[in-house]
Amino acid sequence: RINPEYFKSLDKKMEFLSQQGFVSLLETVRRDVGPSWKAYFDFNETFSHFFQYLISRYGAYNIIFSGIHLDWIPKDFSLTAEEFNEALNYHLEKYGAVPFGQLVTSLISSSTYTVFGHNHDCPWLTMHSVGNKPRDHRVADSLEIIFNLVPPYPEINFEPYYTGWKHEINSPNGEQPLPNSERDNYFSRAQMYGSVLSGGLSGHVHGTAAYDITTTGEPDGARPHVWDAFSYNSANYMKYLDMFVISEGEKFQDLLLARKDVIPNKAPNSPLDGLDGWSYMMRNSKKDFALLYFENNSVIPILLNFIPFKEYYFEWFDTKNGKWHIKEIINADSKGKIILRSFPFDENISSRDWAAKITLK
Repeated sequence: RINPEYFKSLDKKMEFLSQQGFVSLLETVRRDVGPSWKAYFDFNETFSHFFQYLISRYGAYNIIFSGIHLDWIPKDFSLTAEEFNEALNYHLEKYGAVPFGQLVTSLISSSTYTVFGHNHDCPWLTMHSVGNKPRDHRVADSLEIIFNLVPPYPEINFEPYYTGWKHEINSPNGEQPLPNSERDNYFSRAQMYGSVLSGGLSGHVHGTAAYDITTTGEPDGARPHVWDAFSYNSANYMKYLDMFVISEGEKFQDLLLARKDVIPNKAPNSPLDGLDGWSYMMRNSKKDFALLYFENNSVIPILLNFIPFKEYYFEWFDTKNGKWHIKEIINADSKGKIILRSFPFDENISSRDWAAKITLK
């Protein structure tokens, strides 16, 4: 049964976060409580009652609800996706939607689309997500598939590369760099920009190895103390991502996938399970605004399908410090092709990652 006393400390946290302007992600439970719960109780009825209790207690806040933390679906430590989907649909049918149209999603392994389906398959779900596994280039394909679904749903990468976490699912191309090293922070940054410019325009989540809050009296190890993780440089890059994406105000909301118009968008021998050598672009339908991201070891590309014979402003953006380079003028030829001269410092193959913005003159 529900013990209201348990939630009093959470009440204070939710109120504080709301006062500071945070949009919290509130989850019901993690998947490993499912088997024992269903063994002793009517799962659909009691789980939906618990979910509704959370909605009743916190549903006036501007938050995102996660129906279930389904980061892994092992036989002995989870119910099936079908069982959780059935329970969440039961809740929707019995109690109705959340009171103020807040988004409802699930923290997932792979993608909510591959696990639950879309629209009528899972009517309780109003926001798609990817995450946990894989944490490399392959997540871009999942995001692009979701972006093109009809009707469109917002999407986000909830569990990208975690800075400082030495785990086999957090090892792009088999690499496990030293915590808070240049390479470690780069991987986090590459997932930020790569995820957003693969369609994750809802935002991005930054994570570290201290995700379960290793704290006073607990030994560190694979999961460091939280105060150490707070000092990782990777979190600083999130504000630069925000500056970059909203640099033209709300125009980012009109962006469409355009990676296919970056030639090449994959450097030779760039690993599918890594985070080097790929390039990304999103562009609006008017073709007067585009955002691009180039990973480390990317090849300087040709850009296709801009407006023929038009002049554009081109600006490099430094993902490490959030500074814009001097605005240049570039030209689209008779077929709308733009030839980029080089990366900053006259590099044809990037020795680090860069972002860029293109706007019609």
